[in-house]
Amino acid sequence: MNTPEGRAWRAVAAVRGLGPRALWRIAAYLAGIGRTASWLVGNPEKLGEALGVCRAGFAIPDLTLHENNGSGGFPGRDVTLLHPLHPDFPRRLSVLEEKLPLPALLYVRGNVALLERPGAAIVGKRQAGEDALAAAASLAAGLAARGANVVSGYAAGIDSTAHAAALGAGGTTTLVLAEGLHRFQTRPELREHLTVDNILVVSQFPPDSKWAAFQAMARNRLVAALSDALVVVISGPERDADQRMSGSFNAARAAFQLGIPVFAAAPASFSTPAEGNRELIRRGAVSWDPAAGAGPIAEVVRAAAAGKSPEQKRLF
Repeated sequence: MNTPEGRAWRAVAAVRGLGPRALWRIAAYLAGIGRTASWLVGNPEKLGEALGVCRAGFAIPDLTLHENNGSGGFPGRDVTLLHPLHPDFPRRLSVLEEKLPLPALLYVRGNVALLERPGAAIVGKRQAGEDALAAAASLAAGLAARGANVVSGYAAGIDSTAHAAALGAGGTTTLVLAEGLHRFQTRPELREHLTVDNILVVSQFPPDSKWAAFQAMARNRLVAALSDALVVVISGPERDADQRMSGSFNAARAAFQLGIPVFAAAPASFSTPAEGNRELIRRGAVSWDPAAGAGPIAEVVRAAAAGKSPEQKRLF
């Protein structure tokens, strides 16, 4: 991450007033003229041209970066900064970013090849009953056995259950954080299964960022965007009595907006109420019977992979 180009992108991202849309515009400008962010930092007067404004009024800060090399128990120590011009940046984000604001910078640790692997997101609320947790585990293991990467948000409950089950079945998983990578700690249930090849940890937030509710909601969009299908195992209503939005429901809404297929477990599947599932199905999610296993979701992921590169087809 502390390469000259990584430092340059972090400096550009730190310009006051620039958000993801502006960073995407800057990346397109640089690609169009065959230049890099390092060049832009050396020619800050070009920032206005990159943004399509006559007088930008922006100053690119001179950042001195101090890297935290703590691994949090993770086998791959190095943090890599991916940007739209980086060869490992996920192409799916470049395709989807016009539909919904998506991050132009990703901080990653682990097997970056998983960003292009066909896969499914599994999401659900933290306070899930045992039957819902069992359904999530079975689904994740079934998808992993079929070669699909399991994506989730690393929260307690359904998310962490899905990650652990995918690894336990010999598969792969992507953990999308709502905080910076320097704050990542490996949960005990994952530790025995980890290798440098079977996991990827991703964050759109600078490495020292603390968890925040608004970041969790932004993270949900990335969970959806990094998948070929999204499954809501169990969700509360869109908003609770205190008007707090459900993260699982939010992830499904993002998938709808991105054109990614959404499945929701049939509300009667669990003893715990699943009010959100009922509403998501009403809005167009496919009702999924956990007894049907991973097959229906795997077929959708397989169909998505069929339209991708030969290497992706081979992986699935």
